Amino acid sequence: MKTAISILLFWAVASLHATEPEGKSSCSATPNSTNRFELVKQENNISIYTRWIPVEEKRSARQVKVTFAIDAPVEKVLSVLADDSSFTTWMKGTREYRRVYTVDSGNWYSYIQFSIPWPLNNQDCIIHYEMREHSGTYTEIYLNGEPGYLAAVDGVTRISHMEGAWRFVSAGPDRTLVEYVIFSKQPSSFPRWITDPIIQNNMIKTMTAFREQVSQVGQVGQVGQVERRAP
Repeated sequence: MKTAISILLFWAVASLHATEPEGKSSCSATPNSTNRFELVKQENNISIYTRWIPVEEKRSARQVKVTFAIDAPVEKVLSVLADDSSFTTWMKGTREYRRVYTVDSGNWYSYIQFSIPWPLNNQDCIIHYEMREHSGTYTEIYLNGEPGYLAAVDGVTRISHMEGAWRFVSAGPDRTLVEYVIFSKQPSSFPRWITDPIIQNNMIKTMTAFREQVSQVGQVGQVGQVERRAP
């Protein structure tokens, strides 16, 4: 059971997904047949929503959205996301994070490895981060998994699919509204009644730690500069 729980902790930070059993359509699988996000948990002024998206004829996977506010300007929040050294501090369950290629300050590729207890393999992914500023109203960082970008690591299982985004909206000189959306088509082998509480609790812990990490940054730009670009 300890090993199973540790695997679930990995999914909480890596893809935050659960999959309906094959043989059920997305319409019959859950009450969320309108494909709209529904609130599933609130804690520490952090809200978690989910919705189901069809990925195969008889299978749907959940997309997860997390929303919260940070008492800091957008630039300060972005500086923490651009700080490679702080990633393992707030992203729970991460064994290794390193930037493997930088296109420019708003466009980079990073390698992430998540700790999974023996006898199972650790799991990893390569994420392409791309920052865009939308008409001066909000800033978004797109997250796209690139499993073939680097050669596989011996003894580590590569995550086959992941996509998502961070969205940051300024709500004043010292307040930012944050939205984090993540989705994976990769099926889970654990039932929802086990995964849901663990996934949700660990996402709350991750976002709480991220908010605290931002509060520890001194001057804007102290951690790292980022370039916001129009689409």
